[in-house]
Amino acid sequence: MTVDRLAYGGAAVGRCEGLVVFASGAAPGETVRVRVRRVERRHVEGDVVAVDKASPERVTPRCVHFTQGCGGCTWQHVDYASQLRAKETAVRDSLERLGGLHDLPLRPIIPAPSPWHYRNKMEFAFHPEGVLGLHPRGAWHSILPLDECFLAPPLTLALVKAAQAFAREANLSLHDPRTHHGLLRELVVRHSRGTGETMLGIVTSPGSFEAAAAMAECLAAVDASVVSVVHSIRASADTSAPLQQTTLLRGQDHITETVTGLRFGIGVETFFQTNSAQAERLVTLVRELAGDVAGALAIDLYCGVGMFTLALASAGADAVGIELSASSVEAARANARTNGLQETRFLAGDARTVLPQVLAEHGTPRVVVLDPPRAGAGGKVMRRIARSAPARIIYVSCNPTTLARDLVELIPFGYRVSVVQPLDLFPQTYHVETVVALDRHAILTASVPPSAPEAE
Repeated sequence: MTVDRLAYGGAAVGRCEGLVVFASGAAPGETVRVRVRRVERRHVEGDVVAVDKASPERVTPRCVHFTQGCGGCTWQHVDYASQLRAKETAVRDSLERLGGLHDLPLRPIIPAPSPWHYRNKMEFAFHPEGVLGLHPRGAWHSILPLDECFLAPPLTLALVKAAQAFAREANLSLHDPRTHHGLLRELVVRHSRGTGETMLGIVTSPGSFEAAAAMAECLAAVDASVVSVVHSIRASADTSAPLQQTTLLRGQDHITETVTGLRFGIGVETFFQTNSAQAERLVTLVRELAGDVAGALAIDLYCGVGMFTLALASAGADAVGIELSASSVEAARANARTNGLQETRFLAGDARTVLPQVLAEHGTPRVVVLDPPRAGAGGKVMRRIARSAPARIIYVSCNPTTLARDLVELIPFGYRVSVVQPLDLFPQTYHVETVVALDRHAILTASVPPSAPEAE
């Protein structure tokens, strides 16, 4: 088939005998042979097995592991300019096709300062075969040992190799994802661009870990930037499940990252934007789009550790952050104290229930910022935001599909899209960050749903 474009999700798209074909490993404009992996009612999924006519947008992957199926990257075979075009197109297509939003004020995507060595956090898995590495694409039970990686800072790979060597020499049991037996499960590496500090998290199954202190000393000896080593326990077979217990093994229990002059404490589980350089641009953009907020109420939903909340507070806003995770709220309050913004309020709870309480107490906000998880905020939250009637809503999204679905909820309330700004926080992958600003215009009262409480 001939490839038409790159699609959100990582595959390339083309047609064969009237069927839409999604194929991994292809580049726009080239002719490829595809082996079918899966047949659905309206499309076919497959893998490229040969390139008959290469695209001028195809490049030689920098990392040797890309052609081995490493799950860290999806688009390393496509030049960076093409990646940016594909992400910009994905945002436009989602908002137009799924959201029915047209004549979009779409700004050119903001590229990453560097498409390499940008990740400030990576998680590596141990495997019973004696290796520590990344999962191949679509193979959660296997591990690809790493000789190189160009996503994280170079120090990361040295730490991975040191952890692997220690586990072998100490004869530690390694977790098997199929049987769920074995002690060592993951190594989490976090790095601060602002301070240069490095944190290591050793994640194990429950049980005796007598070599913990020795392993911490071994890893800290790799580089002086390692100022924190912690041991965390995960009992669940689900690798995305929260850690049950974290113990400090060496140094301090966090590292510090700086964004637009603000300091944020980062723990082993703290959610923070993975690309620190682009996080700086993201916060600057949100603050600019918020406008003059001095003395005005600004609400930040899904606030995490308070990155946007504190940026708005530093601009003079009466800022309130709302976050489901109690530990994140505790961290946000600590960050507020660190930055001399202790008057900033952070509330723990579901946005659907906490937001009405804040509105009842404080009235109409000037601006509402929300940065929900990939699943989006959902219609109920979006309608409650709209009924609070802020002059401006700023939606920060890592998923253009759910972004489009959520924005539709605001249109009947008189909101119109003023700015659509994509940013590339994840080079070599299909992921794209998008910031959308919406302004409140004249409301067609006949089309607005009643403001009576909604059923849960």
